[in-house]
Amino acid sequence: MDLKEFSNEILEDLKISANYNLSDIHDEFVNHVVNILIEAEEFDDFEQGYFEGIGERNRKIMMDGYYFDPFDKSCVILLSNFNDSPEIATLTATEINKLYDNMRYLVEASINGYITSKGFEESSYGYAFAKEIENRIQNIVKFRFYIITNKQLSTRVKNIKKENLANKPVELNVWDISRLYSIYTSSLGKESIEIDFSQMLDKGLSCVKATENENYSSYLAVIPGDVLAQLYLEYGSRLLEGNVRSFLSVKGKVNKGIRSTILNEPEMFFAYNNGIAATATEVLIENNNGLFIKNIKDLQIINGGQTTASIANAQLQDKVNLKNIYVPMKLSVVDNEKAKEMIPIISRCANSQNKVDEADFFSNHPYHIRLEEYSRKIYAPTVNGNQYQTVWFYERARGQYVQEQMKLTLAEKKKFQLKNPKNQLLKKVDVAKYINTYECVPYIVSRGSQANMRYFAEKISKTWESNNTIFNEYYFKKVISLAIIFKSTESLVTNQQWYKEIHAYRANIVTYSISIIFNEIKKRDLNKTIDFKYIWNNQKINDALEKQLLITTRETFDFINRDDRLTLNVTEWCKKETCWERAKNENFTLLDEFISSLVDVFDEKSDEANAKKERKVINQLNSEIEVITLGEDYWKNALDFGLANKLLTPMEEDLLKIAANITKNNRIPSTKQSSIILEIREKLLEEGLSKN
Repeated sequence: MDLKEFSNEILEDLKISANYNLSDIHDEFVNHVVNILIEAEEFDDFEQGYFEGIGERNRKIMMDGYYFDPFDKSCVILLSNFNDSPEIATLTATEINKLYDNMRYLVEASINGYITSKGFEESSYGYAFAKEIENRIQNIVKFRFYIITNKQLSTRVKNIKKENLANKPVELNVWDISRLYSIYTSSLGKESIEIDFSQMLDKGLSCVKATENENYSSYLAVIPGDVLAQLYLEYGSRLLEGNVRSFLSVKGKVNKGIRSTILNEPEMFFAYNNGIAATATEVLIENNNGLFIKNIKDLQIINGGQTTASIANAQLQDKVNLKNIYVPMKLSVVDNEKAKEMIPIISRCANSQNKVDEADFFSNHPYHIRLEEYSRKIYAPTVNGNQYQTVWFYERARGQYVQEQMKLTLAEKKKFQLKNPKNQLLKKVDVAKYINTYECVPYIVSRGSQANMRYFAEKISKTWESNNTIFNEYYFKKVISLAIIFKSTESLVTNQQWYKEIHAYRANIVTYSISIIFNEIKKRDLNKTIDFKYIWNNQKINDALEKQLLITTRETFDFINRDDRLTLNVTEWCKKETCWERAKNENFTLLDEFISSLVDVFDEKSDEANAKKERKVINQLNSEIEVITLGEDYWKNALDFGLANKLLTPMEEDLLKIAANITKNNRIPSTKQSSIILEIREKLLEEGLSKN
């Protein structure tokens, strides 16, 4: 797929999404690109909301949303420039400057208190942003402006650097169609960070080669504190590996200790600090009376984010001279083809000494594998007169949906998209949002995709360990039904006149409204639930639920905007558990027609119980198949390994002997024995047994 095909495909996808969601194509474009940037780890979350107004000196002020990065203390502001023509237009320097000024004037008007004092609508995103700026301006380290467009950046644009704003550094990022295309074709699914150490240090970064094998090579280095600070101030949280970024904090005791050493005993920093661990996909090494790293590609700090941020903050806020600070660094260079697989594993091992939940490394959990399996084989019922069946494509790995189409011909791609329509694409963050809303924790959902996923992962991991038969075919169909409810609610809200007037807080309104409905059903002891079977069979919500959602979404909007809220910023208020506790005690309307459409909880529990039994049988069969597939030679090796390392109980030894002598004894392990044999294997794997 070339650039023009890519551009036209995005345009067609946006039109389909806008039609399906009854929304504006401009909003769909912003949402589409924001999701790409979040997946590419440009930022962790985003508060999407269009705002336009007139600021000081009659200047136009605009944005499509914002985000305050809690880790690198940057303020992200984004504005789009969308072109609905199939021809790729050019984005000129003049347009860039105009778009930047629209955002800059907004920031300046916010800092000066103009927006909050001149009668702007308090429910607008602009007012909320301005209030946040007023409260945070002293702690903001940098402004990061994003211009997103499906135009192509003019070749005449050579420099887009901007002067400081409010004495803070400014970074201007233009994401045009070519840059989005490069992400699409990237094996890592994100834009490469490339660092030229020869520009920072005379010879480059001095290093020693530690190991090398077919999978990776490793180096040991000592990186000067001012160089590390410079890297962090330039690249911010994008320099930190995504799995570990979320749980790092710059307020803990560890960081106070690091800061104390920097301020009081800088010469002892190397001795006191554990240093950082990092990965890369390429390094350019030069031998110049010793080895020096001249250039490094895709640098990611996987351990030591607290150290890095503390050093940068000491330079920026405490004005510390870092010339005596040196930080040990272990660098693992992984081949680009294997980076996706290996870097999360290296990250996990590097953080094993820290308190890192399994939830932080949830991507490869068997829960996702099972949902993926169901999504490929369970066809949705045909509706609307369609003569073909479709599936809900679950994207277990980032970019999977796109990657599966990359090598297809045009005819094959059309066939793929008929079977796997774009509006039936499910992502991990989507499922987390749907389930947590159903579980009535909308305040968690409102905290953004990363925080929501961590909460979800922790719960799913514990449930899986307890009883994974819960995650069965009925569960999968219920997830799809919840997706349909969620998407339908988004469309309903977008199309309401009261929403069009304020165009704000849709994400909060949707998750709170659905949770409120489920909570009201439970609170009233109806022993009823929504008819998920109907939704699955018809691939839509019924009329009664639609009428209920129209009422509840408006009541929810009024509730979260009420003057007695404890936090002025509505978005922040929705993130607080107190907000949800209040909502649970409110008397929201439930229509009689809606109550009549509910089904008995007993019927649902019966369906769930039957699905669990079916899943249990499948699990048992899978255990037997896996034992046989691994083969007798494998089990002989496992037995020898276990005996040599004195890891087996007599019962475990006997069971491995059965697996190792299936042909000789003409006896296949029973279902129960197979399950235990696989548990023994897990124990031996942790001790160093080979997987194959």
